[in-house]
Amino acid sequence: MLRRHFVSIIAVAALACAVRLLWLWQPEQQVRRHTEKLIAAVEDKDWKRLAEITADDYSDRWGHDKNAVVARSREVFSQFFAIEIEASGLVVAESDGVGTASARLALRGSGGPLAQLAIERAATLRAPFVFTWRLRSGKPWDWVLTRIEQPELELE
Repeated sequence: MLRRHFVSIIAVAALACAVRLLWLWQPEQQVRRHTEKLIAAVEDKDWKRLAEITADDYSDRWGHDKNAVVARSREVFSQFFAIEIEASGLVVAESDGVGTASARLALRGSGGPLAQLAIERAATLRAPFVFTWRLRSGKPWDWVLTRIEQPELELE
């Protein structure tokens, strides 16, 4: 009797894990999670992680490729002693292996004059940032960043 209950508990736990994984591996959930990982990588100044989740063919309207976006991010965010990036109003969509996540970003933190300038500039932006992701392989968790858009942001 005790053995049958134990087996039932294990079966229910395995089913719950399978359902959770199926939910987590849904494309929209993966796009959301990868956007959160992108923000965390910048907050943690983890440039290796940023490079890993950025597609080799990344490009944006500012003329950045993968190497440039990682280098520019390192340059800008190294000006912060501490940084927090808040993504508000996150909206996620996915179709045929391409996902987008859009959100307004607010920067908080402390640092030198360039950090304060970045915080002030981000506060003036009204349009959301749009992050475009692509499923790189048949693995449901293998998404890479292909583009970032923000129509109001001008970079010198």
